[in-house]
Amino acid sequence: MASDRDPFDDDEPFEPFEEGSDPTEVRSLRVGPAPDALLIAETAAEVANPITDKPRDAAGRDVPPRDAMPRSATDTVDVEPEDEAFDDASDISSLVGEIPWHDGRVGPVCIVFAGGNGGAGRTLLVANVGLFLSRLGRTVLVADLDPAGSNLHTYLGLDPLLPNPGALLRPAGPPRLDVLSGMNLTLCRPPRPMAGAADDSLRAEALAAARAADVDVLVLDVGATPDAVTLDCFLEADCGVVVVTPDPVSMERCYAFLRAALYRRLLHGDDEPAVVSRALLSADHVGQLDTPADLVDALAGVHPNAAEAIRARVLAFAPKLLINRCRSRADRDMAVGMVSALRRRWSINAEALGGLDHDDTATESLRRRRPLVVEYPGSALARDIERVSRRLLAIAVGREVRQ
Repeated sequence: MASDRDPFDDDEPFEPFEEGSDPTEVRSLRVGPAPDALLIAETAAEVANPITDKPRDAAGRDVPPRDAMPRSATDTVDVEPEDEAFDDASDISSLVGEIPWHDGRVGPVCIVFAGGNGGAGRTLLVANVGLFLSRLGRTVLVADLDPAGSNLHTYLGLDPLLPNPGALLRPAGPPRLDVLSGMNLTLCRPPRPMAGAADDSLRAEALAAARAADVDVLVLDVGATPDAVTLDCFLEADCGVVVVTPDPVSMERCYAFLRAALYRRLLHGDDEPAVVSRALLSADHVGQLDTPADLVDALAGVHPNAAEAIRARVLAFAPKLLINRCRSRADRDMAVGMVSALRRRWSINAEALGGLDHDDTATESLRRRRPLVVEYPGSALARDIERVSRRLLAIAVGREVRQ
């Protein structure tokens, strides 16, 4: 729950430094590690357990040592759902029509998975969240827009698009739309594998085709690279999710992505608040304006209207964090720790979606080229995905209609 304290209240207003002044005087205001390092340290402090170092599951029970963990796809750890409201998640038919639809909405609901690091499980979640939502009676389109590797088709049991060498020398065709048999699910992907920035046009065309589709829900995998397309998709979504694994590298990538998305939201465009903010930040040669609150403080002294506009943009930024491959209760609690650190340091109204336990069924379903919620519907991971899917849809349709 967000604090009632205004994150932009500060008793020490920013004092602009004049050109030609001694920079060491201003630099002396900054003492301590870099902001991202503080975020990681504060997250670790939030999830630290001062009583015991034993790993625990979501119910607080001791997790057996690694040698005692299940090895096969059929032998899984039985972890009860965190929310009793989702105990009947295995009964798909009972869920149809459960989540109210926004009748006045123009266009489909858009859920975007982005950020994190490679191997965090983002593509697995996109495939299975999309499939589960389609089984709730919604028409769903999942789009593979990851420039670093298009493999969403594998998680859905479809064949890759491997053009012959001659086809690579000719202009690519339109995006490929594959309708999965017997499901309300469509996969949208570029006509050939993307090779980074060189294929930005293929990515843009696939995104346009996904947005033009006549469906209820869009679920997009836009990758972890914080480029303009990825950041804009994340910011324009009804629900933007960053998938993280409980390790320092993934945490750093998550914070870097959220920082890039936040400042893209604040500074991109030709409107007056963005222009004034860019000018002020470009003049900050010593890094005094580390946080959004610092920027708002500085703007308040020179342009109050711009300060209020930037403040509103910060408070409206509400990313969702999901921790994947959890092996202990501390891993699951990491999302709460990250949200708390983001609110304190950057004034971001982030929200924790909880954690998904490490489960061998994820690997086994991929080896069989079958969606996890179809191949192992009774597994702990499938139940967690169903819980997260319903929560994401409820968040997305609860948003106000875009003007």
